[in-house]
Amino acid sequence: MKKQPELEKISVKAFDVASSYDLKAARDILVNNFAGKILNPNPLLAQIGFHKMITVFDFGSIVFFNHTSAEITEAMDTLRTCAQRPNRRISEDDFVLNISSKLSMPEGTEELFIKEFTRDIALVVSIILSRSVSLEYYESLLSDTFGQLEESVSTLAREGRIQKNEKTLTKEVGLAISVEQELAYNLAAFDEPEVVWMNGKKIDELYKKLKREFDLDDRIRAIQQKVSIISRSSTFVISRLEAQRAQFLEWIIIVLILSEIVLVLLGKM
Repeated sequence: MKKQPELEKISVKAFDVASSYDLKAARDILVNNFAGKILNPNPLLAQIGFHKMITVFDFGSIVFFNHTSAEITEAMDTLRTCAQRPNRRISEDDFVLNISSKLSMPEGTEELFIKEFTRDIALVVSIILSRSVSLEYYESLLSDTFGQLEESVSTLAREGRIQKNEKTLTKEVGLAISVEQELAYNLAAFDEPEVVWMNGKKIDELYKKLKREFDLDDRIRAIQQKVSIISRSSTFVISRLEAQRAQFLEWIIIVLILSEIVLVLLGKM
């Protein structure tokens, strides 16, 4: 009986590293330092060896195909000069491509069966994973921001005033606003990619299938809802902070007026 050949597995690792990557600088590094062959300009897809690729995205994510941990560390360290405004924490995810004549999509988001590993499949998988880790980063960041503002709003509702000092509160509100602006910019880059509508039905179906498996649309909606709540909370907190400051100044003025009156009365006695 003929032995069934084993599957060829291609490991995929995705990282969200920074707010953005300079793709021109990254291209030069991949070509000159890693002898990469550029297969696509944006997202930047470079073939490093047989079934070994790196994809770099302008919104700060990077995806590796068939790289060891040491190779990934080396490449990320070398590309660090291209990363602008590095993230406070790095989000990451794993995936596996199985090259086989049997095509199937197991339950969950851990692996995919393909007949051959092509440029278009690499782009689609990279796009989905890069967006997933980017959303994961914003999910954690928004969770922290939401928790901080929620504490201030709850204290206000319970005690009628904001207890935190102005500097701390301003930092929290500033962080919320910066996250909102950066997220709006990055989500604009999450439109349907060119590779999908340029390369036929099979690539389109693969893109939609992986997009569903990673719940990208639902996660984007959830993030947008949180951003909306954070935006309203920030506006409310700022208005209350201004009101508290105005009230404090009013009391200072009242105290000064009363002090002047008392001094005048004492002078007449």
